[in-house]
Amino acid sequence: AIPAHCWVKDSKRSMGFLALDVAVVGALAYGAFTLNAWWAWPLYWIAQGTMFWALFVVGHDCGHQSFSNNRHLNDLVGNVSHASILVPYHGWRVSHRKHHGNHGHVENDESWHPTTESQMNEMEPMGRLGRLKFPFPLFAFPFYLWARSPGKQGSHYDPNCDLFQPSEKRMVLTSDAFMLGMLGVLAACT
Repeated sequence: AIPAHCWVKDSKRSMGFLALDVAVVGALAYGAFTLNAWWAWPLYWIAQGTMFWALFVVGHDCGHQSFSNNRHLNDLVGNVSHASILVPYHGWRVSHRKHHGNHGHVENDESWHPTTESQMNEMEPMGRLGRLKFPFPLFAFPFYLWARSPGKQGSHYDPNCDLFQPSEKRMVLTSDAFMLGMLGVLAACT
């Protein structure tokens, strides 16, 4: 069983772990740019990709409101951590909530679209490879954010998408603004 203290939300402790993650991201970037050696870049990509996954998990925990007891802090940290890796926090949060509510349902699951055996048999070989063989499915995530799962219309970035309730429009626009801000930071760094 999970010890009881693991279920206690502690904003200071959560922020401390976030600060550690950000420090590691910064140290990896500093090290890679300082070395600037051909052999170091692939190692950097793997290490930094792992740390970007850590930032995704922070946003995930914020989306579940488990980072802190303060919803505003969760949403701020979720927006910042997800925008830093170019994931729209509120769009993803809402689709993830729907995923949990319909997990494994053939029509209603938001993030996993299972295929029938007949669909799989009709699929082109490259489609089958892309759907089932590691690491190709990992590349589908940006397309999923942009166009959702097969058979679903809209985008995680579009506040008018049927994925969202009218009351969620402002939150989606807020996440879009954070994303634009991050794109601006990246453009300024190039």
